[in-house]
Amino acid sequence: MNSFSQIRAGLIGSVLVTLISSIAISRAASAENLTVVSFNVESGGSDPVVMATQQMAPLDGVDVWGLSEVQNEAWVNALETGAEAGEQADFDSILGTTGGGDRLAILYNSTLLEEVRHEELDELNLGGNVRAALVAQFRLRQTGEEFLFVVNHLYRSETELRHEQSRLLNAWVQEQSLPVIAVGDYNFDFNVTDGDQGDRDAGFDLLTQNEAFVWIRPKDLIATFCSTKYNSILDFVFVANAAKTWTVESSEVLFADPTSNYCPDDEITSDHRPIEATFQLPSDQADGEASLSQPGGWFRQVLQAIASLVRSLQS
Repeated sequence: MNSFSQIRAGLIGSVLVTLISSIAISRAASAENLTVVSFNVESGGSDPVVMATQQMAPLDGVDVWGLSEVQNEAWVNALETGAEAGEQADFDSILGTTGGGDRLAILYNSTLLEEVRHEELDELNLGGNVRAALVAQFRLRQTGEEFLFVVNHLYRSETELRHEQSRLLNAWVQEQSLPVIAVGDYNFDFNVTDGDQGDRDAGFDLLTQNEAFVWIRPKDLIATFCSTKYNSILDFVFVANAAKTWTVESSEVLFADPTSNYCPDDEITSDHRPIEATFQLPSDQADGEASLSQPGGWFRQVLQAIASLVRSLQS
């Protein structure tokens, strides 16, 4: 190999290393963080405008809110204003049709997420007087990643019906192919002190049986219900399917600092603390041969760039 060929080969190698590194960095930068909040807003015991301004607006960077005990459309509109406050984004809403004045709702950052569809799981509305789970399928606009976001509010007063709802959800999620995030007020009374030793409602174990759902455990266990009688967690964030492999950046019960004077509640604020979880979603689900077969796969991008570079240097 003559000196010119050696120089050219070295140049090609150096440029290729730089090129591949740049593509890898670009892919890493394209990974999305997704922050969700579960919040029982206590229909009939709070003021939605106060909730929006005092309990939702201060929480920055929330992409999806899963709300329970939403009274009506007027409540959704007020709470959507609180979700948008301070955010450089537009939010849209989905309001469930069941539950009377204690309905379920989803607020989502429509700048980040595209709604593919939504539905209600009517089979969970046992007896026809409570809430059917509210399910939305979203697509991240930047990456194309799709997932299901589910809001639940299970029976409080009827233990056996709550357990049946848990069984039904466990069976339902095993039939789904997309990643799932499920939030809401599950009324599982997971005792802050002894819940790991079994001091909790059996519905928790029925829901998570065979790890169909996995609890995104807050870093500190704090009661989510303002009560002098119960020291327990009623509100949860669960994941299922591929979402179980997502990196959890953080998970916490909000307004847990005693100096916040969040509890006891009054007639204008909620008696539940919100739960927040932040996930890092994969930027590209395809890998290996699957990536090579897709026009947008990163391996194909690298190979195409290499071929182009070699042609230009050989000319």
